[in-house]
Amino acid sequence: MKKLIYSLALAAVALGFGGCKETWDENPVLKGHEGTLTAEFLNEPVMKDYPLMINDANKTGSMLLTCSQPDYGYAAVATYKVQVSLTEDFEQYQEISQAFYDCAQIKPVNGDIAAAIEKLAGVRSEEDLPLPYQPMYVRLRAYIEQSPENTEYISNVVSFDKVAADYLAIWVSEVPVNMYVRGSFNPNWDALEDYQLMTGPEEDTWVSRKVITLEKDTQFKVADSSWSDACNWGANSSSATVKIGENYTLKISDNPGNLNVDEDFTGTVLVRKEKGNYILLLDPKTEEE
Repeated sequence: MKKLIYSLALAAVALGFGGCKETWDENPVLKGHEGTLTAEFLNEPVMKDYPLMINDANKTGSMLLTCSQPDYGYAAVATYKVQVSLTEDFEQYQEISQAFYDCAQIKPVNGDIAAAIEKLAGVRSEEDLPLPYQPMYVRLRAYIEQSPENTEYISNVVSFDKVAADYLAIWVSEVPVNMYVRGSFNPNWDALEDYQLMTGPEEDTWVSRKVITLEKDTQFKVADSSWSDACNWGANSSSATVKIGENYTLKISDNPGNLNVDEDFTGTVLVRKEKGNYILLLDPKTEEE
């Protein structure tokens, strides 16, 4: 009987050790560290010698980078962000917002690359373009999303020898655009400079260049200088009253209804693009405020 109990005890211990080993294999321990470490894990790009002029036609294309995974103790799912600089020391750089998860398919979009180098080059308008061919330096920032504070690595730096851009890929504020408040305050509903909009401080926002006055019962639309289908925005019905200080979703069509105000308005006209819709706001604040 004692021998039987002893044998059962040994079997239980063996199973216990076996269970511990299985738990270790299925739940590996993440290898973390303090601060940010630098490691060599970014490969030299195959197309590094190929001249690339990024333009409006190829902005949706992409570059290809590949890497190996930093040492996290096991094959973890890491996040990779691409950082771009015009100098090898990365004194100034831009990080592209898109995240990548496959070491063999890190493909930043050309348009994002163009935006990064334009910001670094100080581009403010189309007059600053095209940018000349110049070396562009790239590195990766890697981390584990569940524990970013102790898993961050910065890669070695690689380069593309000749990269340039010849279209405005960045959002620049206070640039006049082909967008106007056009209405019955002018007999011909002309596109007048005093009623022109310009780019706002945030991407996909536009604001009137000057304080605008619309008298009660004024009819108007937001449109470009040629009433094109691309920018001819108005009421969602035959007509609509826009309440001052309230958002109004504009109808985008070839001939939307007219907008109107049911009280005198003096202030700033704001338009923003949100989830494919264009939102109008008549803000009664003036420049003096």
